Amino acid sequence: MCKKLFIILTAVLFFTACASQEQLAETTSAAETQNAEKAEQTFSAHITDSENLLNGAQITVLEDFALCYAKTLTYMQPSEISHLFADSSSEECHINKTAYKTLCKIRSMQDKDLSLEYAKVTYNIISAYESGNGVTVELAEDNVQKFKHLNDKSCTYNTYHIFKLVHTGDRWKIKSHTQEEDFFLLAAEAWNDAKGADCSERADNALQLLVDDAKENFVLAKENLNEFKKAEISKEYNRDEAVEYAKEWCSKRNSDYLEYDLYGGNCQNFASQCIHAGGMDMDIKGNHTCQWKFYGKNLNFNQSASGRSYSWIGVDEFYSYAVYNHTSGLAVQHDISLEYAQKGDIIQVGAYGQWRHSLVVTDVLKGENGEVEDVVLASNTADRWNYPLSAYIYTYPRLIHIDGQI
Repeated sequence: MCKKLFIILTAVLFFTACASQEQLAETTSAAETQNAEKAEQTFSAHITDSENLLNGAQITVLEDFALCYAKTLTYMQPSEISHLFADSSSEECHINKTAYKTLCKIRSMQDKDLSLEYAKVTYNIISAYESGNGVTVELAEDNVQKFKHLNDKSCTYNTYHIFKLVHTGDRWKIKSHTQEEDFFLLAAEAWNDAKGADCSERADNALQLLVDDAKENFVLAKENLNEFKKAEISKEYNRDEAVEYAKEWCSKRNSDYLEYDLYGGNCQNFASQCIHAGGMDMDIKGNHTCQWKFYGKNLNFNQSASGRSYSWIGVDEFYSYAVYNHTSGLAVQHDISLEYAQKGDIIQVGAYGQWRHSLVVTDVLKGENGEVEDVVLASNTADRWNYPLSAYIYTYPRLIHIDGQI
């Protein structure tokens, strides 16, 4: 009887163990599937070609490139893209690889983790036409980046790209690629300045030029700051209205003003519009340095409500207005600590020996001790919303704080 009972128990345990192993295998398989799906959701790429301008193979190489970019953004590690180029040893390939490395390296030098929860990249095909033995493709990129330290997603719109595709063997590959975005433009500039026995060495030296520049900028940005001295004003600045305008127009253009995207960028034009939307009147008084106005496209330095001033659309010119204007118009403080940044203020950023961009502050993130941890921004050219200052590759910021109107 005992022997029979022992045999029965042994059989039960055997089948139970088999069932447990099967359940474990099913659970493991489900977990692996879930992890794979999660990885796919972490970074993604999509191509829209509403006019059917490209064939499937051409779409595939663009989608692969966009996917590499989305993965680079997400993990802050440069994805390998050499295999997507017709000539992996070419300058064009190395410049693009240097751009990816620049993006990752400069972001990694910041004092916070700028890796993402996810990134989604969309290429919207604008035009495609035969050129030589290939096809030239113009497209506009939209992307979404979810930085871990921000509650909401950051959006970039309308980034212009040009791809030249060639047919090699049985597939299409990239001959050259350029894009109008900070990390790529800096990489291209540094590439032109760098020396090297071959493309690989030149790429390393170009990256080092930008890294050295960033290190210097991090130091300079904390030096020679002005003391905060709030000005006496006659009119309050409506910061919320300025930010609302920024949100509405960051991805498009207001037809009441000219667009300057093709003439050096629309960033300061957009910033001036936001300030004006915040209730600040145009300033027609003083000489050309001390006017801030837009009544029409033509330059006009007369003290009249006509034409426009340099300061309305120029980064350096608006800064000059902030420095030298004291008798009318905007009451501002320049080159003060970012600790005083508020919604509706302007931050200008520079790198590699040049002031590059004007940005509108839409939020200020503070820690438990009240210190500013990051500043959130909107801009035109690049068209961005809810984008952190820490993620910019232009690493030298200067704050132009708007008290109101004199």
